[in-house]
Amino acid sequence: MNNKLYGNLIFELSHPGRRAYSLPENRFGHHPLPDFCKREKDAELPECDELTVVRHYTNHSENNFGVDNGFYPLGSCTMKYNPVINEEIASMPCFTALHPHQPIETVQGALEVEYNIQRALASITGMAEVTLNPYAGAHGELTGLMLIASYHQQRGDTKRTKVIVPDSAHGTNPASAAVCGLEIVEVKSTAEGLVDVNDLKPLLGDDIAGMMMTNPNTLGLFEKDIPEIAKLIHDCGGLLYYDGANLNPLLGAARPGDMGFDVI
Repeated sequence: MNNKLYGNLIFELSHPGRRAYSLPENRFGHHPLPDFCKREKDAELPECDELTVVRHYTNHSENNFGVDNGFYPLGSCTMKYNPVINEEIASMPCFTALHPHQPIETVQGALEVEYNIQRALASITGMAEVTLNPYAGAHGELTGLMLIASYHQQRGDTKRTKVIVPDSAHGTNPASAAVCGLEIVEVKSTAEGLVDVNDLKPLLGDDIAGMMMTNPNTLGLFEKDIPEIAKLIHDCGGLLYYDGANLNPLLGAARPGDMGFDVI
């Protein structure tokens, strides 16, 4: 493949008038938009034939390494294997064609799927309740921290503004805490790569909102001191947040909720 050509930006391959797809005939009549909804000028979109589009994105995909083309031992976040049939099911019109204002009796099947997913996740994680509102991992992380912050605020415990994060944590952990308006306090790891309980103890106080952990951690090690860590955090009035990036290794063997985690 001509990497020099197809490694360019798709806009650089654009030629006026080229098309990759022909739209079907309009079967719904002409319904003009109000003037305030109309664009003042055409959208600046690339114009390419289908082969150019396919070759362009295939070329870029070959620059990535993942489970589709090799062994990926980290096993974290989206690097885990996602069966292709999942994409097929998720793209079914019975899901993609749903509208928020359609009659409630017409969406009972989709609501049943959502309910069953919630109960399955609750069973897997050991949590009492589950929300499907967050769109992705970092969004879910922010939602969890907002829950923790709201928990303390509802109790009038407004001085709890600090979150403890291990030095081996995912970069999104301190980032999400910062977006939530919380101060990050770093706890060191031992030579084994685990949270140093002795370094953790002096950090605890009445200003701690909680602690964020991944288990197994980012180094792939199981935090064997998690029962003691959970007790220390709870005894000082904080909550324990579980980053579910490495949840796969625990599936069917252990549950974060049973380890003392409050939010995942």
